[in-house]
Amino acid sequence: MNVTVFGLGFVGLTTALGLAHIGNKVYGVDVDAARKKTLRGGQLPFLEPHMDEVLKTHLDKNFFVTDDVAASVSDSEVIFYCVGTPYGEDGSADLTYLFAAIDTTIEAVADDKFRVLVTKSTIPPSTTAEKIIPHVKSKCGEKNFAVANNPEFLREGHCWEDFIGADRIVIGTDEERAREVLTTLYTPLNAPIKCVTPSTGEFIKYLSNTLLATLISYSNEMAQVADTIGGIDVAEAFRILHMDKRWNIAVGGGIK
Repeated sequence: MNVTVFGLGFVGLTTALGLAHIGNKVYGVDVDAARKKTLRGGQLPFLEPHMDEVLKTHLDKNFFVTDDVAASVSDSEVIFYCVGTPYGEDGSADLTYLFAAIDTTIEAVADDKFRVLVTKSTIPPSTTAEKIIPHVKSKCGEKNFAVANNPEFLREGHCWEDFIGADRIVIGTDEERAREVLTTLYTPLNAPIKCVTPSTGEFIKYLSNTLLATLISYSNEMAQVADTIGGIDVAEAFRILHMDKRWNIAVGGGIK
């Protein structure tokens, strides 16, 4: 399958190289000229284990850093958006870069081939349904697009292993053709693929982020309590805590 990825930061570059690694032809697009120059030279613009070797293996073979957006989009069946969605003072996500990339995609298409537009950027629940889909429909005319979101669950420093050894892949879309295309794309990873509504996909990402933040805060607080008491091996205490089988979450049923 042919794929275009907008945004070559941690998420975008991992996605691009991961999809190239499992046999797809992937075009990478970025507005940062220095970053593109670094990548074309076979170097990563950031530190991330394993990915430098993967880049050298696939650069100009399965993975291409391109400035010709029209050609790459025209050649692709799936377009991923991994651009920044920074949060303002009021907590709302700035969708400027995301909509600019979507508009660039729509303007580049001159045929009626079916394409799936996929947001990997973190966006608030309901954004796809209430903002992105209406925007695409208002812009695309007769062009044949479907819209989906596909949240990422990558840890900096472990991006490659988290992509290749994904514990789940979430596809948020109401369109069957989009589900079929993305399921086919991800099948070689042999990970559980969960197809949900767009808002559910977005919500899962927020659940993941907030739970991790809560656990970190809880761990820090309890470590301070242990230090105050004294005589406690905090690391060993947490290792034993995590042996509790009740940490397994039952689907729809709270903690076992």
